[in-house]
Order: sequence, then structure tokens, then C-alpha cells
Amino acid sequence: MKKAIKRMTKPEITGKRDLKFSGWIRKNLPDSYTGFLVSDLDFILYSRQSKQIMWIEVKTRNKEISDWQKKLFVDLAKCLRCGMREFMPDWRFAGFHVVKFENTFFDDGNTFFDNREITEKQLVEKLSLLGRA
Repeated sequence: MKKAIKRMTKPEITGKRDLKFSGWIRKNLPDSYTGFLVSDLDFILYSRQSKQIMWIEVKTRNKEISDWQKKLFVDLAKCLRCGMREFMPDWRFAGFHVVKFENTFFDDGNTFFDNREITEKQLVEKLSLLGRA
């Protein structure tokens, strides 16, 4: 009889991320005053089981997402939804969302999902993409 294998997400390499490219971008590409803006996206959640994709931006220390970044992600989300209707019609884009920590994590302050306070358990449920609601 085969033994069930417990799998988990690959381990994080926090503290080992090389920021040279980020520094290179800031040094070599146009300044933001020219209208050239650069953003990263913290997480893309992809569930083959429920056929859903969700984008997550994480903010700590009660920071807000900037207006230009919000507009960027909203516009990109519209494009993704349109493309999914044509190329992945059985999939659902579960949206772009902001997870904000009052300080740095669950254990040192409140947590918010799209500016609504949320518990860690509730966040696990939302981010697991188990339902097709």
C-alpha cells in the first residue's frame, strides 16, 4: 500500500533575494517624474482545482497602495478578465486584492483584506480559492 505524501508550497528564501536588479532599474531606467512608473506584484495565486487566479499586493505598517499602482492593477485586471473570457473561458479571475498588516504580521496588529478587517483563518479561506463564488 502506498504511503500518502504530504506536499507543501516550496520554502521561502526570505533574506536571500538579490536586490541588484531592483537597484539597477532605479539607476538606469527613466525617473518617475517622466511618467515612467515601476511596480511589482507580490503574489499571483493560481488554483488548478477551482480554476481561479487571484492577484495579491501586500502592505505592511498600515501603508496604503498608491493611487497610480491601484489604477495600474485595476486596468490590468480588466485586461486579464477580457482575455480569460476568450482564452480560458472555464477559468475565473478572482480579482486584485490588497492584504494590509497594521504592523508586519498577524501577531503584531490587525490585518485587512481590501480595507476590511479580517482574521488569519478568514484570510486562509479567501486565499485558498476553494469556492467558485
